[in-house]
Amino acid sequence: MSASLVLPLVRRIKELEADYQIRNGQSEEVSKWLLWDDAKDFIRENCREIVFNNKDFEELTDPEKFPYRTADELRPFIQELNEVKTDFIHILEVILNDEWHPDDFDDFDHFYRTTTFAYSDRRFYYEIIFTLFTVEPSTISYTIDAASINRNEYRAKRTDSDRLLGELKNILYQIEAQKNNLKAYGKPDGLWLGLLVIVYACVVGVIWPITLQPYPLEVYNDVLTKWVLLGWFISALLAIFAYLAWSTYRLTVRK
Repeated sequence: MSASLVLPLVRRIKELEADYQIRNGQSEEVSKWLLWDDAKDFIRENCREIVFNNKDFEELTDPEKFPYRTADELRPFIQELNEVKTDFIHILEVILNDEWHPDDFDDFDHFYRTTTFAYSDRRFYYEIIFTLFTVEPSTISYTIDAASINRNEYRAKRTDSDRLLGELKNILYQIEAQKNNLKAYGKPDGLWLGLLVIVYACVVGVIWPITLQPYPLEVYNDVLTKWVLLGWFISALLAIFAYLAWSTYRLTVRK
């Protein structure tokens, strides 16, 4: 097998695999963003039931009401929400026991900056629970909706996700096609036929003529023998060129 044929295929496969890794990483990041955004929507819509009424969130994941995510996908976020709820209640208990007083309990930004939280990287959850405890129920929906992520950004991310998934499928198809080509070069068709053509050419062009020399002139017709040998030699050449043409055709039409 010629290295000049194999190396470009191997190089192309490596390039495609590297491209796949990059785009797969991008796809995973976009998928995480979309999942987190959907989880925040779910929490905004159902936070009162989950936090105050301790309702099982799985009862709220009715596909007809919230068709975007399954209970299994949302479970880690609800677990984090409940952990933040426990910490927030502990903070309220400290306040009620007069051990510490926030300067301004109506301003979440100030409250968040001046309070020590057990989960300081979960600002969204603390803000949701803070809103539930400090805002009138009639205005909670408006307050939470005001914090919603721009829908245009969500649609753009969804478009990116669909595009990346399509590109990943296309890259996988190209990798598979290149690997099939590499296998085809590793197991060339027509090898035995080529060997047979070479053996035939050797027999009629070399071995058999050698057996005739020298020979008595009265045994063979010299002119006839010459034309017979020439005919066999020409047939060997035709066989070789026919095989080369057939092999070239198969290589040019191979997918």
